Amino acid sequence: MKKLLFSLILSIIPLISFAQNSDSLTLGKSNREFFIKGDQKFKFSEYKKVFTNTEALNYMKKANTNSTVSQIFGAIGGGLIGYGLVKEVTRNKTVYYNGVTIKKKESGGWGLIGLGLGAVGIGIPFAVSSGKNLKKAVKTQNEADSNELTKTTSYRLDIGGNGVGLSYNF
Repeated sequence: MKKLLFSLILSIIPLISFAQNSDSLTLGKSNREFFIKGDQKFKFSEYKKVFTNTEALNYMKKANTNSTVSQIFGAIGGGLIGYGLVKEVTRNKTVYYNGVTIKKKESGGWGLIGLGLGAVGIGIPFAVSSGKNLKKAVKTQNEADSNELTKTTSYRLDIGGNGVGLSYNF
């Protein structure tokens, strides 16, 4: 009896876990699988294929623009921070004038580091806004898809070689 119950439980678990596939849109973890809709995986550049709702497409375009702006400010800020750090580390130079050693101090890179931090600070709100707009676009598209799916529910009578069945598709 224990073996029968154990084998019954083990045979039901796969049926429960793979009963329905969700066709909702989710975000992936890499650029190759940025959007996942059902079994299909889309890149970020293929967002026009994924988003059919105009409101969701507008959110996606805002997210794309904000992401580009944040990446530009982040790259400029990172470059300025890196150049300022290198200039600060290597500012003491030894110069020889007619055999005399003179230590020459150049202006430091703290100003460049400050400008770089400011540029990165400007880019952060754009990155946050990009993420929010991306989540709004996915949520809006999923809501639009669920509204379309609720209209297509149907009953069907299936007659097969072994019997008759009633199926409800939603």
